[in-house]
Amino acid sequence: MDIWQILMTPFSLLLRFLCLVFNSYGIALILFTLIVKVILFPLSIKGKRSMIKSSILSGQVQEIQKRCGNDKEKANQEIQKLYAESGTSMFGGCGWSFLPLLILMPLYAIIRRPFKYMMMLKEDATIAVAKALGWADFTPAGTNELLLAPRLNAGNLETAAAAAGASTAGVFGMFVINFNFLGIDLSRVPSLMFWKSDLFTGGDIWGAVGLFLLPLISAGLSLLSYQVSMRTNQMSQNQPENKQQNNWMMILMGPVMSLWIGYSLPAGMCIYWIANSALGMVQEIIAGRMLKKDYEAAQKEMEEQKRRSKEAEKERRRKSAEKKAAALAAGSKKQPKKEKAAADVDGASQEGLRRFARGRAYDPARYPVTPYHDPNGPVMPKEEDQTLTDEEKALLAESRPELAAAVEQAEQQAAEAAETVQEQAEDTAAEAEEASAPEDEEH
Repeated sequence: MDIWQILMTPFSLLLRFLCLVFNSYGIALILFTLIVKVILFPLSIKGKRSMIKSSILSGQVQEIQKRCGNDKEKANQEIQKLYAESGTSMFGGCGWSFLPLLILMPLYAIIRRPFKYMMMLKEDATIAVAKALGWADFTPAGTNELLLAPRLNAGNLETAAAAAGASTAGVFGMFVINFNFLGIDLSRVPSLMFWKSDLFTGGDIWGAVGLFLLPLISAGLSLLSYQVSMRTNQMSQNQPENKQQNNWMMILMGPVMSLWIGYSLPAGMCIYWIANSALGMVQEIIAGRMLKKDYEAAQKEMEEQKRRSKEAEKERRRKSAEKKAAALAAGSKKQPKKEKAAADVDGASQEGLRRFARGRAYDPARYPVTPYHDPNGPVMPKEEDQTLTDEEKALLAESRPELAAAVEQAEQQAAEAAETVQEQAEDTAAEAEEASAPEDEEH
């Protein structure tokens, strides 16, 4: 007996007990799923509470990442400190959510291998049973045990038990499993082309059509259960658009897997999948009502975080506008006279007493030297543009009206100076052309 068989023995005994009591494999699977869901329900509730806390902290995590920039080490330290102060694990929500799945996935083996888990037979004993029932090349792999089980009946049960060296009594004795559920043989594999199956051609039309419909019902309920989960989980409304798109991609994987499993494995797996999806919807509705206050409190907290973030951004822009306005106001006091401004036009291109010796278009700052910055280091503040946007002017007029008036005056002076410089440049260019005209005529 391996470790997995030991761990799953309680679930194996449960499914065996339900099969014996109700004499129906389909009913046993539905009740088995219900009991497992009830057992795992506290873990699901804990996982949802942990996800709510993680969603509340996600806004603060984004602010930390934005503030630290490329300094990932500092960002990770502050994020760990944030989770430690809140008493929440960084992977708590995911861990508690995946724990029920980690428990449910091995249960497929119990359904897939009834001889090993429900009758506690070793592989050589199962092979001996298969030979006694006429399956000479049997191997206990895949779903072969589930396909072998329907061959076992009341007439050959003693023969099969003798071949396996087992008994038909006791807790782990061999027994006959009734796979007939609502007129459908749950040991058979559904077929897409049901009209070509031996059941349909043999006259059992409902048996063939029912097998064909089970995977479709399973996929539909899987999609519906995910939608119910998204609606009951109110935190999904606050997720960014790209994350919601990723969620939809994960949602579509469930129905696709249901179709693939449904048309590849015996129909008993479909019954388990259908029961799991249907009971999952009921569980989500109950959990949503139980955690309604938690969701509402989380919504209020996240809205408050958004409000504080907007106010902080507005304050940052206001301070930036005041800084720019102060620079503009200080620059207007040192504004050169019109004559000096006109002379500065030639200053960059003048060499000694020779005006335009370097050309009228010469600009020494045309190719500025960019200082080196380590791409893996902290984000360096960008050089601020000394012009104010309409939004910054509005913020400035609201908080510092006198500074806004000074900025407006400085902008007017700058515009007048620029206009004067342009006029002086045009006059200088015209004088140069007039001076060169007689020389051209002499030549």
